Amino acid sequence: MVRNSIGLLLAAGVVLLLPPTVVAQDAPRAMYELPTITVSVLSEADPLYETASGLYQAGDWNAAAELYRAAAEGMPHNDANSYISYDLSARLYFYAGEFTASREMMERAAEVAEATGDRNSAAYRHVDAAFIAIWEGFPGKRREHVAAADAYAGSGDLDEEDVARIGALIRGVGSLPMDEGR
Repeated sequence: MVRNSIGLLLAAGVVLLLPPTVVAQDAPRAMYELPTITVSVLSEADPLYETASGLYQAGDWNAAAELYRAAAEGMPHNDANSYISYDLSARLYFYAGEFTASREMMERAAEVAEATGDRNSAAYRHVDAAFIAIWEGFPGKRREHVAAADAYAGSGDLDEEDVARIGALIRGVGSLPMDEGR
């Protein structure tokens, strides 16, 4: 019993002798809440995903893009796999020459990246969407996506290397010629 009392007295003495910086840890802090992310097993998320993969390997890019799109649309908006499916769909639509569908899917990939808290991927997908808008012949969308990517780069949330890369990509996309008729 005496030992416990001595232990308590020693513990109280240590607490009193702690530097004031330890007390600062008790001060209220700004709270950041991470976004909720859902991840489905792809084969369970949608059987369309497996069929789309087969069509891609067979070279039917448009059909594969449509199935990746359908698979992504069947997943929750905050599912990281929907980001992958939208991104694949956008790239396949681009290779198939469907530039409007490609840009729209890249925009959705950027939205999902933002919803899952991946601002880095969102910035890069906006650069991709700006590039696709050039092929689409839609300068208004190019400007919109360049501005969105630039906002991510200037937000302070990305590391310096990505900020530099995104800046270089933005300058590259901005220097490409396009028909300004739209």
